[in-house]
Formats: sequence, structure tokens, C-alpha cells
Amino acid sequence: MNSFKILKIYLFVSGLLLSVIGTLTAFNPITIKANEGIEIAGNSSALNDVRAFGIFLITIAGLSVLGALKSNLTKTASIAIPLLFTALGIGRTISIFLDGFPSDGMTKATVLELALGTIGILLYQINKNKQL
Repeated sequence: MNSFKILKIYLFVSGLLLSVIGTLTAFNPITIKANEGIEIAGNSSALNDVRAFGIFLITIAGLSVLGALKSNLTKTASIAIPLLFTALGIGRTISIFLDGFPSDGMTKATVLELALGTIGILLYQINKNKQL
């Protein structure tokens, strides 16, 4: 399998993952946050913020899937998706240093985001002079 196909698979799988997380975050924020020990029930400002982030993830998921399916969006998606994952992972890492370790789920999310960001950056670097 060539690296361009692997990049497209990465974008498609990332889009699916982001759409699931985004949908759960946007439409079931109280339960999602409670699973990590974060209580937002009854706090309309926190709910507003969490739902907005969920919709953002759904939107970026759409870009990721479209980048996997439409060649004219592959370059844009192959830059945006690793940037998103890396930014989230770095932000969580900074928070660990400043605030201490979060729940196990949040720690696992940090590792996954950094891994997916790194994989995406590598795939972009491999493919940037090819068909992007």
C-alpha cells in the first residue's frame, strides 16, 4: 500500500473518530464530562463551551473525511487534522505540568492525540511532494 493511500485512510479514520467524539460532546455533554469526573450539569456557560467544541470537532471531522475522499481537499485536511491533534495533545500536556494529572481517560486522550498528530505530520511530510 502506498503512502498516499495510508494518508487517505488516516484522514478517513480520524474523521470518523472526531465525528463520534464531537457528536457525543455536542449532544451529550453532561454524561461525557461526568465520565471524566467533570461536573457541568446546570452550568449553562460550561455547557455552551463544551457543545461549541463538539460542533467544532464535527466540522473538522467533515473536513477530514472530505480530504480522504476528494483530492482537492487532501492537502488542507492533511495539514489541519494533525495540527488539531497536536494542539490538543500539547495543550493537555501543558495542563498536566501546570495543573497535575487528570483522569485516566484524559491522560489516554493526551497520548492518543499526540500519537495521531505525530502520525499525521509524518504522513504529510512523506506525501507533500507527491500528489498533495
